[in-house]
Amino acid sequence: MNRWQEPQAIADLASEITEVRRPNPVAGLYHWRYEIAALIVLPYALVSLFQAVGPIWAAVVLFCVANWLFYWRSARRFLRDRLRSIVVQHRLRTGFARARVCTIDGRLPMILWTKPRGDEVEVTVFCPAGVGYDRIEGRRELLAAACFAADVHVYRHHKRADLVHLSVCTARFRKDAEETRPEVTPGMAPSRRYAGQEAGGAIRLPGTV
Repeated sequence: MNRWQEPQAIADLASEITEVRRPNPVAGLYHWRYEIAALIVLPYALVSLFQAVGPIWAAVVLFCVANWLFYWRSARRFLRDRLRSIVVQHRLRTGFARARVCTIDGRLPMILWTKPRGDEVEVTVFCPAGVGYDRIEGRRELLAAACFAADVHVYRHHKRADLVHLSVCTARFRKDAEETRPEVTPGMAPSRRYAGQEAGGAIRLPGTV
């Protein structure tokens, strides 16, 4: 190891042994926004329904809604995909902490946006100073295991280095990966949106960022 490599080696060692910092209250509320909203909205909606139509008709309405969700395939898929996105968010944050994808002082990347798309969950991550694409790409197998996924594809932003896009592949195995593109690690194929896009390539992320 030469003297130019020593600072990087020391920084890598510090990242491995650093204690991950707990999120501040505002970030914590943002992380749990869906659960907090459900705990507030659902009880209020149930109480309002019982007060408006009475217990019998309220039970009828709830039964009809349950049957609607059970028999309407699009509604089931919508609910399942949203729940899967929430789980992926929490598992990714846990994966970042356990895989030490953090700064030397323990700051984790922040998940800004998630969206289910077919068998994948697209995640946009903001990287604090000290964390970038290379750090996340080097831990992609650990992140995939944390998310109960088969693979995680990592892409750069086309303009900003502090934004990284993850595609968490939750199903759909590619059986012909070795035959069609031998240079690609066997596993999950990216969705059609990333067809022909090499992992690590710069892509235009959703939204205005």
